Amino acid sequence: MENDLLRPIFQYGIVKERMAALYTDALRAEILENHGYRTQILEFIDMEHTPKNLLLRCVRSGRRRDNAEQIRAVTEFLGVKPTLLKLLGTE
Repeated sequence: MENDLLRPIFQYGIVKERMAALYTDALRAEILENHGYRTQILEFIDMEHTPKNLLLRCVRSGRRRDNAEQIRAVTEFLGVKPTLLKLLGTE
């Protein structure tokens, strides 16, 4: 992740790592909703045991969400290129 505005926050490795994990899960959910999935992000294991405990549960509904512009804006703001976009052919 590269972002001039967030650079002071990203200088702390642990903070950047945790934010990256959360942003990644949220972007994956948004991308999947854009491709016709109903998604939920669930706490898989209690936070006191592990910080990486989120589960994405997705069910194909066929109803696409019109959020491509928001996804593009967020990925551009964060300076990221999600692999999921490439795999789905919508990069």
